[in-house]
Amino acid sequence: MTLWQRVLRWLTSKSVPASLTGNQWFGPTSLDAYRRQRPPTPGELLAELKNTAWTCASINAAVCASFPPRLYVTTSANQARPRCCTRALAPETAAWLRSASHLAAHTHGAAIIEEVLEHPLLGLFRKVNGIHNSFDLWELTELYLEVHGSAYWLLDIDPALGTPANVWILPSQNVAPRRRPDSPNLIDSYEYRARGTDEFPAERVIAFRFPDPRDPYTSGLSPLRACFEQVALTSDYMAMKRSIYDNAGIPSVVLSPEETVGEEERARLEEQWGQKFRRGGTGRALVAESSFKVSVLSHSMGDLAALSDMKATKEDIANAFHVPLPFLSARTNLANMQAADFLHKTLAITPRLRRRDEKLNEQLVPRYDPSGRLFLASSDPTPANELLLLQQEQAHLKFGVRTINEIRGARGLPLVPWGDSPWLPGNLQPVSERKPAA
Repeated sequence: MTLWQRVLRWLTSKSVPASLTGNQWFGPTSLDAYRRQRPPTPGELLAELKNTAWTCASINAAVCASFPPRLYVTTSANQARPRCCTRALAPETAAWLRSASHLAAHTHGAAIIEEVLEHPLLGLFRKVNGIHNSFDLWELTELYLEVHGSAYWLLDIDPALGTPANVWILPSQNVAPRRRPDSPNLIDSYEYRARGTDEFPAERVIAFRFPDPRDPYTSGLSPLRACFEQVALTSDYMAMKRSIYDNAGIPSVVLSPEETVGEEERARLEEQWGQKFRRGGTGRALVAESSFKVSVLSHSMGDLAALSDMKATKEDIANAFHVPLPFLSARTNLANMQAADFLHKTLAITPRLRRRDEKLNEQLVPRYDPSGRLFLASSDPTPANELLLLQQEQAHLKFGVRTINEIRGARGLPLVPWGDSPWLPGNLQPVSERKPAA
């Protein structure tokens, strides 16, 4: 049995109860409490990706793309060294990998964990396809998740090697999972509709999904769908304001002659006034031929109550995307931005990266390594406490826990000839050698 056949057997060996197939939600299908609006279609969700919604979705997508997964290999006591090019890990990185609960299945019992530098999987990430690079792959994947709650990769399988040769991102608004009648599988294929209709087998597609309590098997609830009413309200408000500005029907000034004038004279006055004061002519002098009264009209360009509603709507949208409000405002300071960055990385970015890594370790890595020694993991995005890190390094140097070269290597600095031996204070000695007090 070839490697690809073993992977395919592993992916298709799981069947689901028949009761879990099909629709899992039997509640109301309307969008609002008055049951007057239907749920948005995938195309309508994509059309509302603008203003605050686009800002929040693009922030999450770009930050997730800035933490691409790294490839690691484990070696147990009775295993041979890996044949691929590797490098040793910094102590902090190794400790973080061993303490991560979602990586316990890969790191448990591993004597050595190393980072892989050269591997066909890394080559696939560097050259995703003929158009997209690595950053495009991670950013578009997360962007589709933020909009539709689902993202899909189509894998081109190399027939000679049995491993993916290209990854094609399928626009999720055009993808629908399909299941054959009486099939033991939850999903047999994915239907893709664009100019025509294509059907891809499930083993060629990797599906990323956000959790959806209404259908936890084939659907995903996106942040944009969760706040669609607020996003649509923002679009309606902007459309209303644009309509008012384009069709105001209210003049800026009213000229009231003291005597009745004919239609031709009225038209002449309007044209003369417009030619003199439009297009940057404000402030010019006007010598009137007859006496008339000039009344300047001032218009309210905004409704305070509506602006207050828009501010609350903006907060609702930001909360749905887990984006802190200081990211969307210029009225903030460094302390608030640092606190917001920590909150965003902890509550928004970390779960998204973990969900992505687990899906790749489940459905992509076994295609290259059925033994389970390889795994992908993104770096910890949480901002490090620089003061705490400095205190730990000083304590490790003081008591000989780490050498100077180990500290320099962890910081990416070149090693020095005199930094391989521990430097200890001269007044330290073992307890067994301490002389008794006189």
